Amino acid sequence: MRSNTMTRASELASTAGTSRRPTDRWFYLGFTSLVILLNFVSFGPSIIDPSARTVPLPLTSINLAHVLVSVAWLLTFLVQVTLAAAGRPAVHRRMGVVGVLLSIALIVVTWLVLVEGARRGFDLSGDLVPRGTTVDPGTFLAPAEALVPFGVFVAAAVWCRRRPAVHKRLMMLAMWTTTGAPVAHLMGHWPAFRVLAFLVGLVPLAVLFIHDRLSQGRIPPVSLWGGVVSFAWANLFIILIAPTSAWHAFAAWIVRSR
Repeated sequence: MRSNTMTRASELASTAGTSRRPTDRWFYLGFTSLVILLNFVSFGPSIIDPSARTVPLPLTSINLAHVLVSVAWLLTFLVQVTLAAAGRPAVHRRMGVVGVLLSIALIVVTWLVLVEGARRGFDLSGDLVPRGTTVDPGTFLAPAEALVPFGVFVAAAVWCRRRPAVHKRLMMLAMWTTTGAPVAHLMGHWPAFRVLAFLVGLVPLAVLFIHDRLSQGRIPPVSLWGGVVSFAWANLFIILIAPTSAWHAFAAWIVRSR
């Protein structure tokens, strides 16, 4: 009798897991699409209507490299979650090598484009800093803080690649860390949007938490602590580190170095 009960419970659990699996898979596809849309809405205006740009197109070579690597990274991420949703783990794993290389390239070109922006005095899209306005190097380099959690999440995801539940959440958190730049550009394009910018930056993270809570009945530690620590790091950096004279001196030294 006990054996039959246990068998029946196992069957129910298996059925429930199967019914949730498609929803879980397609959630990650939707999450990725949301971030890609955010980037398009944010950076699109300066390309579609270049009249407001303080720097004419075409972009400098390093800016162009940043654009190409960023687009390639996002599209590769989309392909990866699509492969996972379609049940193609072998192809997904092979594509993972491309994802790792693009992640490394993204860290490098993002840092270089921030340094170049600090040296030249203009932002990537060329329409956020008004003509004649001087922005100190420390402010230009402050967004580099996002490279730290991004690199940590990607490295941890590679380390945990044989644990799919952990791996996919780490990669989602890595993608979330990239939303700071598009949100900042949204604020630049639409000043009235600044009131909601803080909330918009949290939307992808909140969506991940809500999904885990509804599908798993709890928020797994990797999602909870990864999100909390990353969010805390960004805010502590902006509040405690970025305003200091030490940070501004470091930024000035980086800009002077060749």
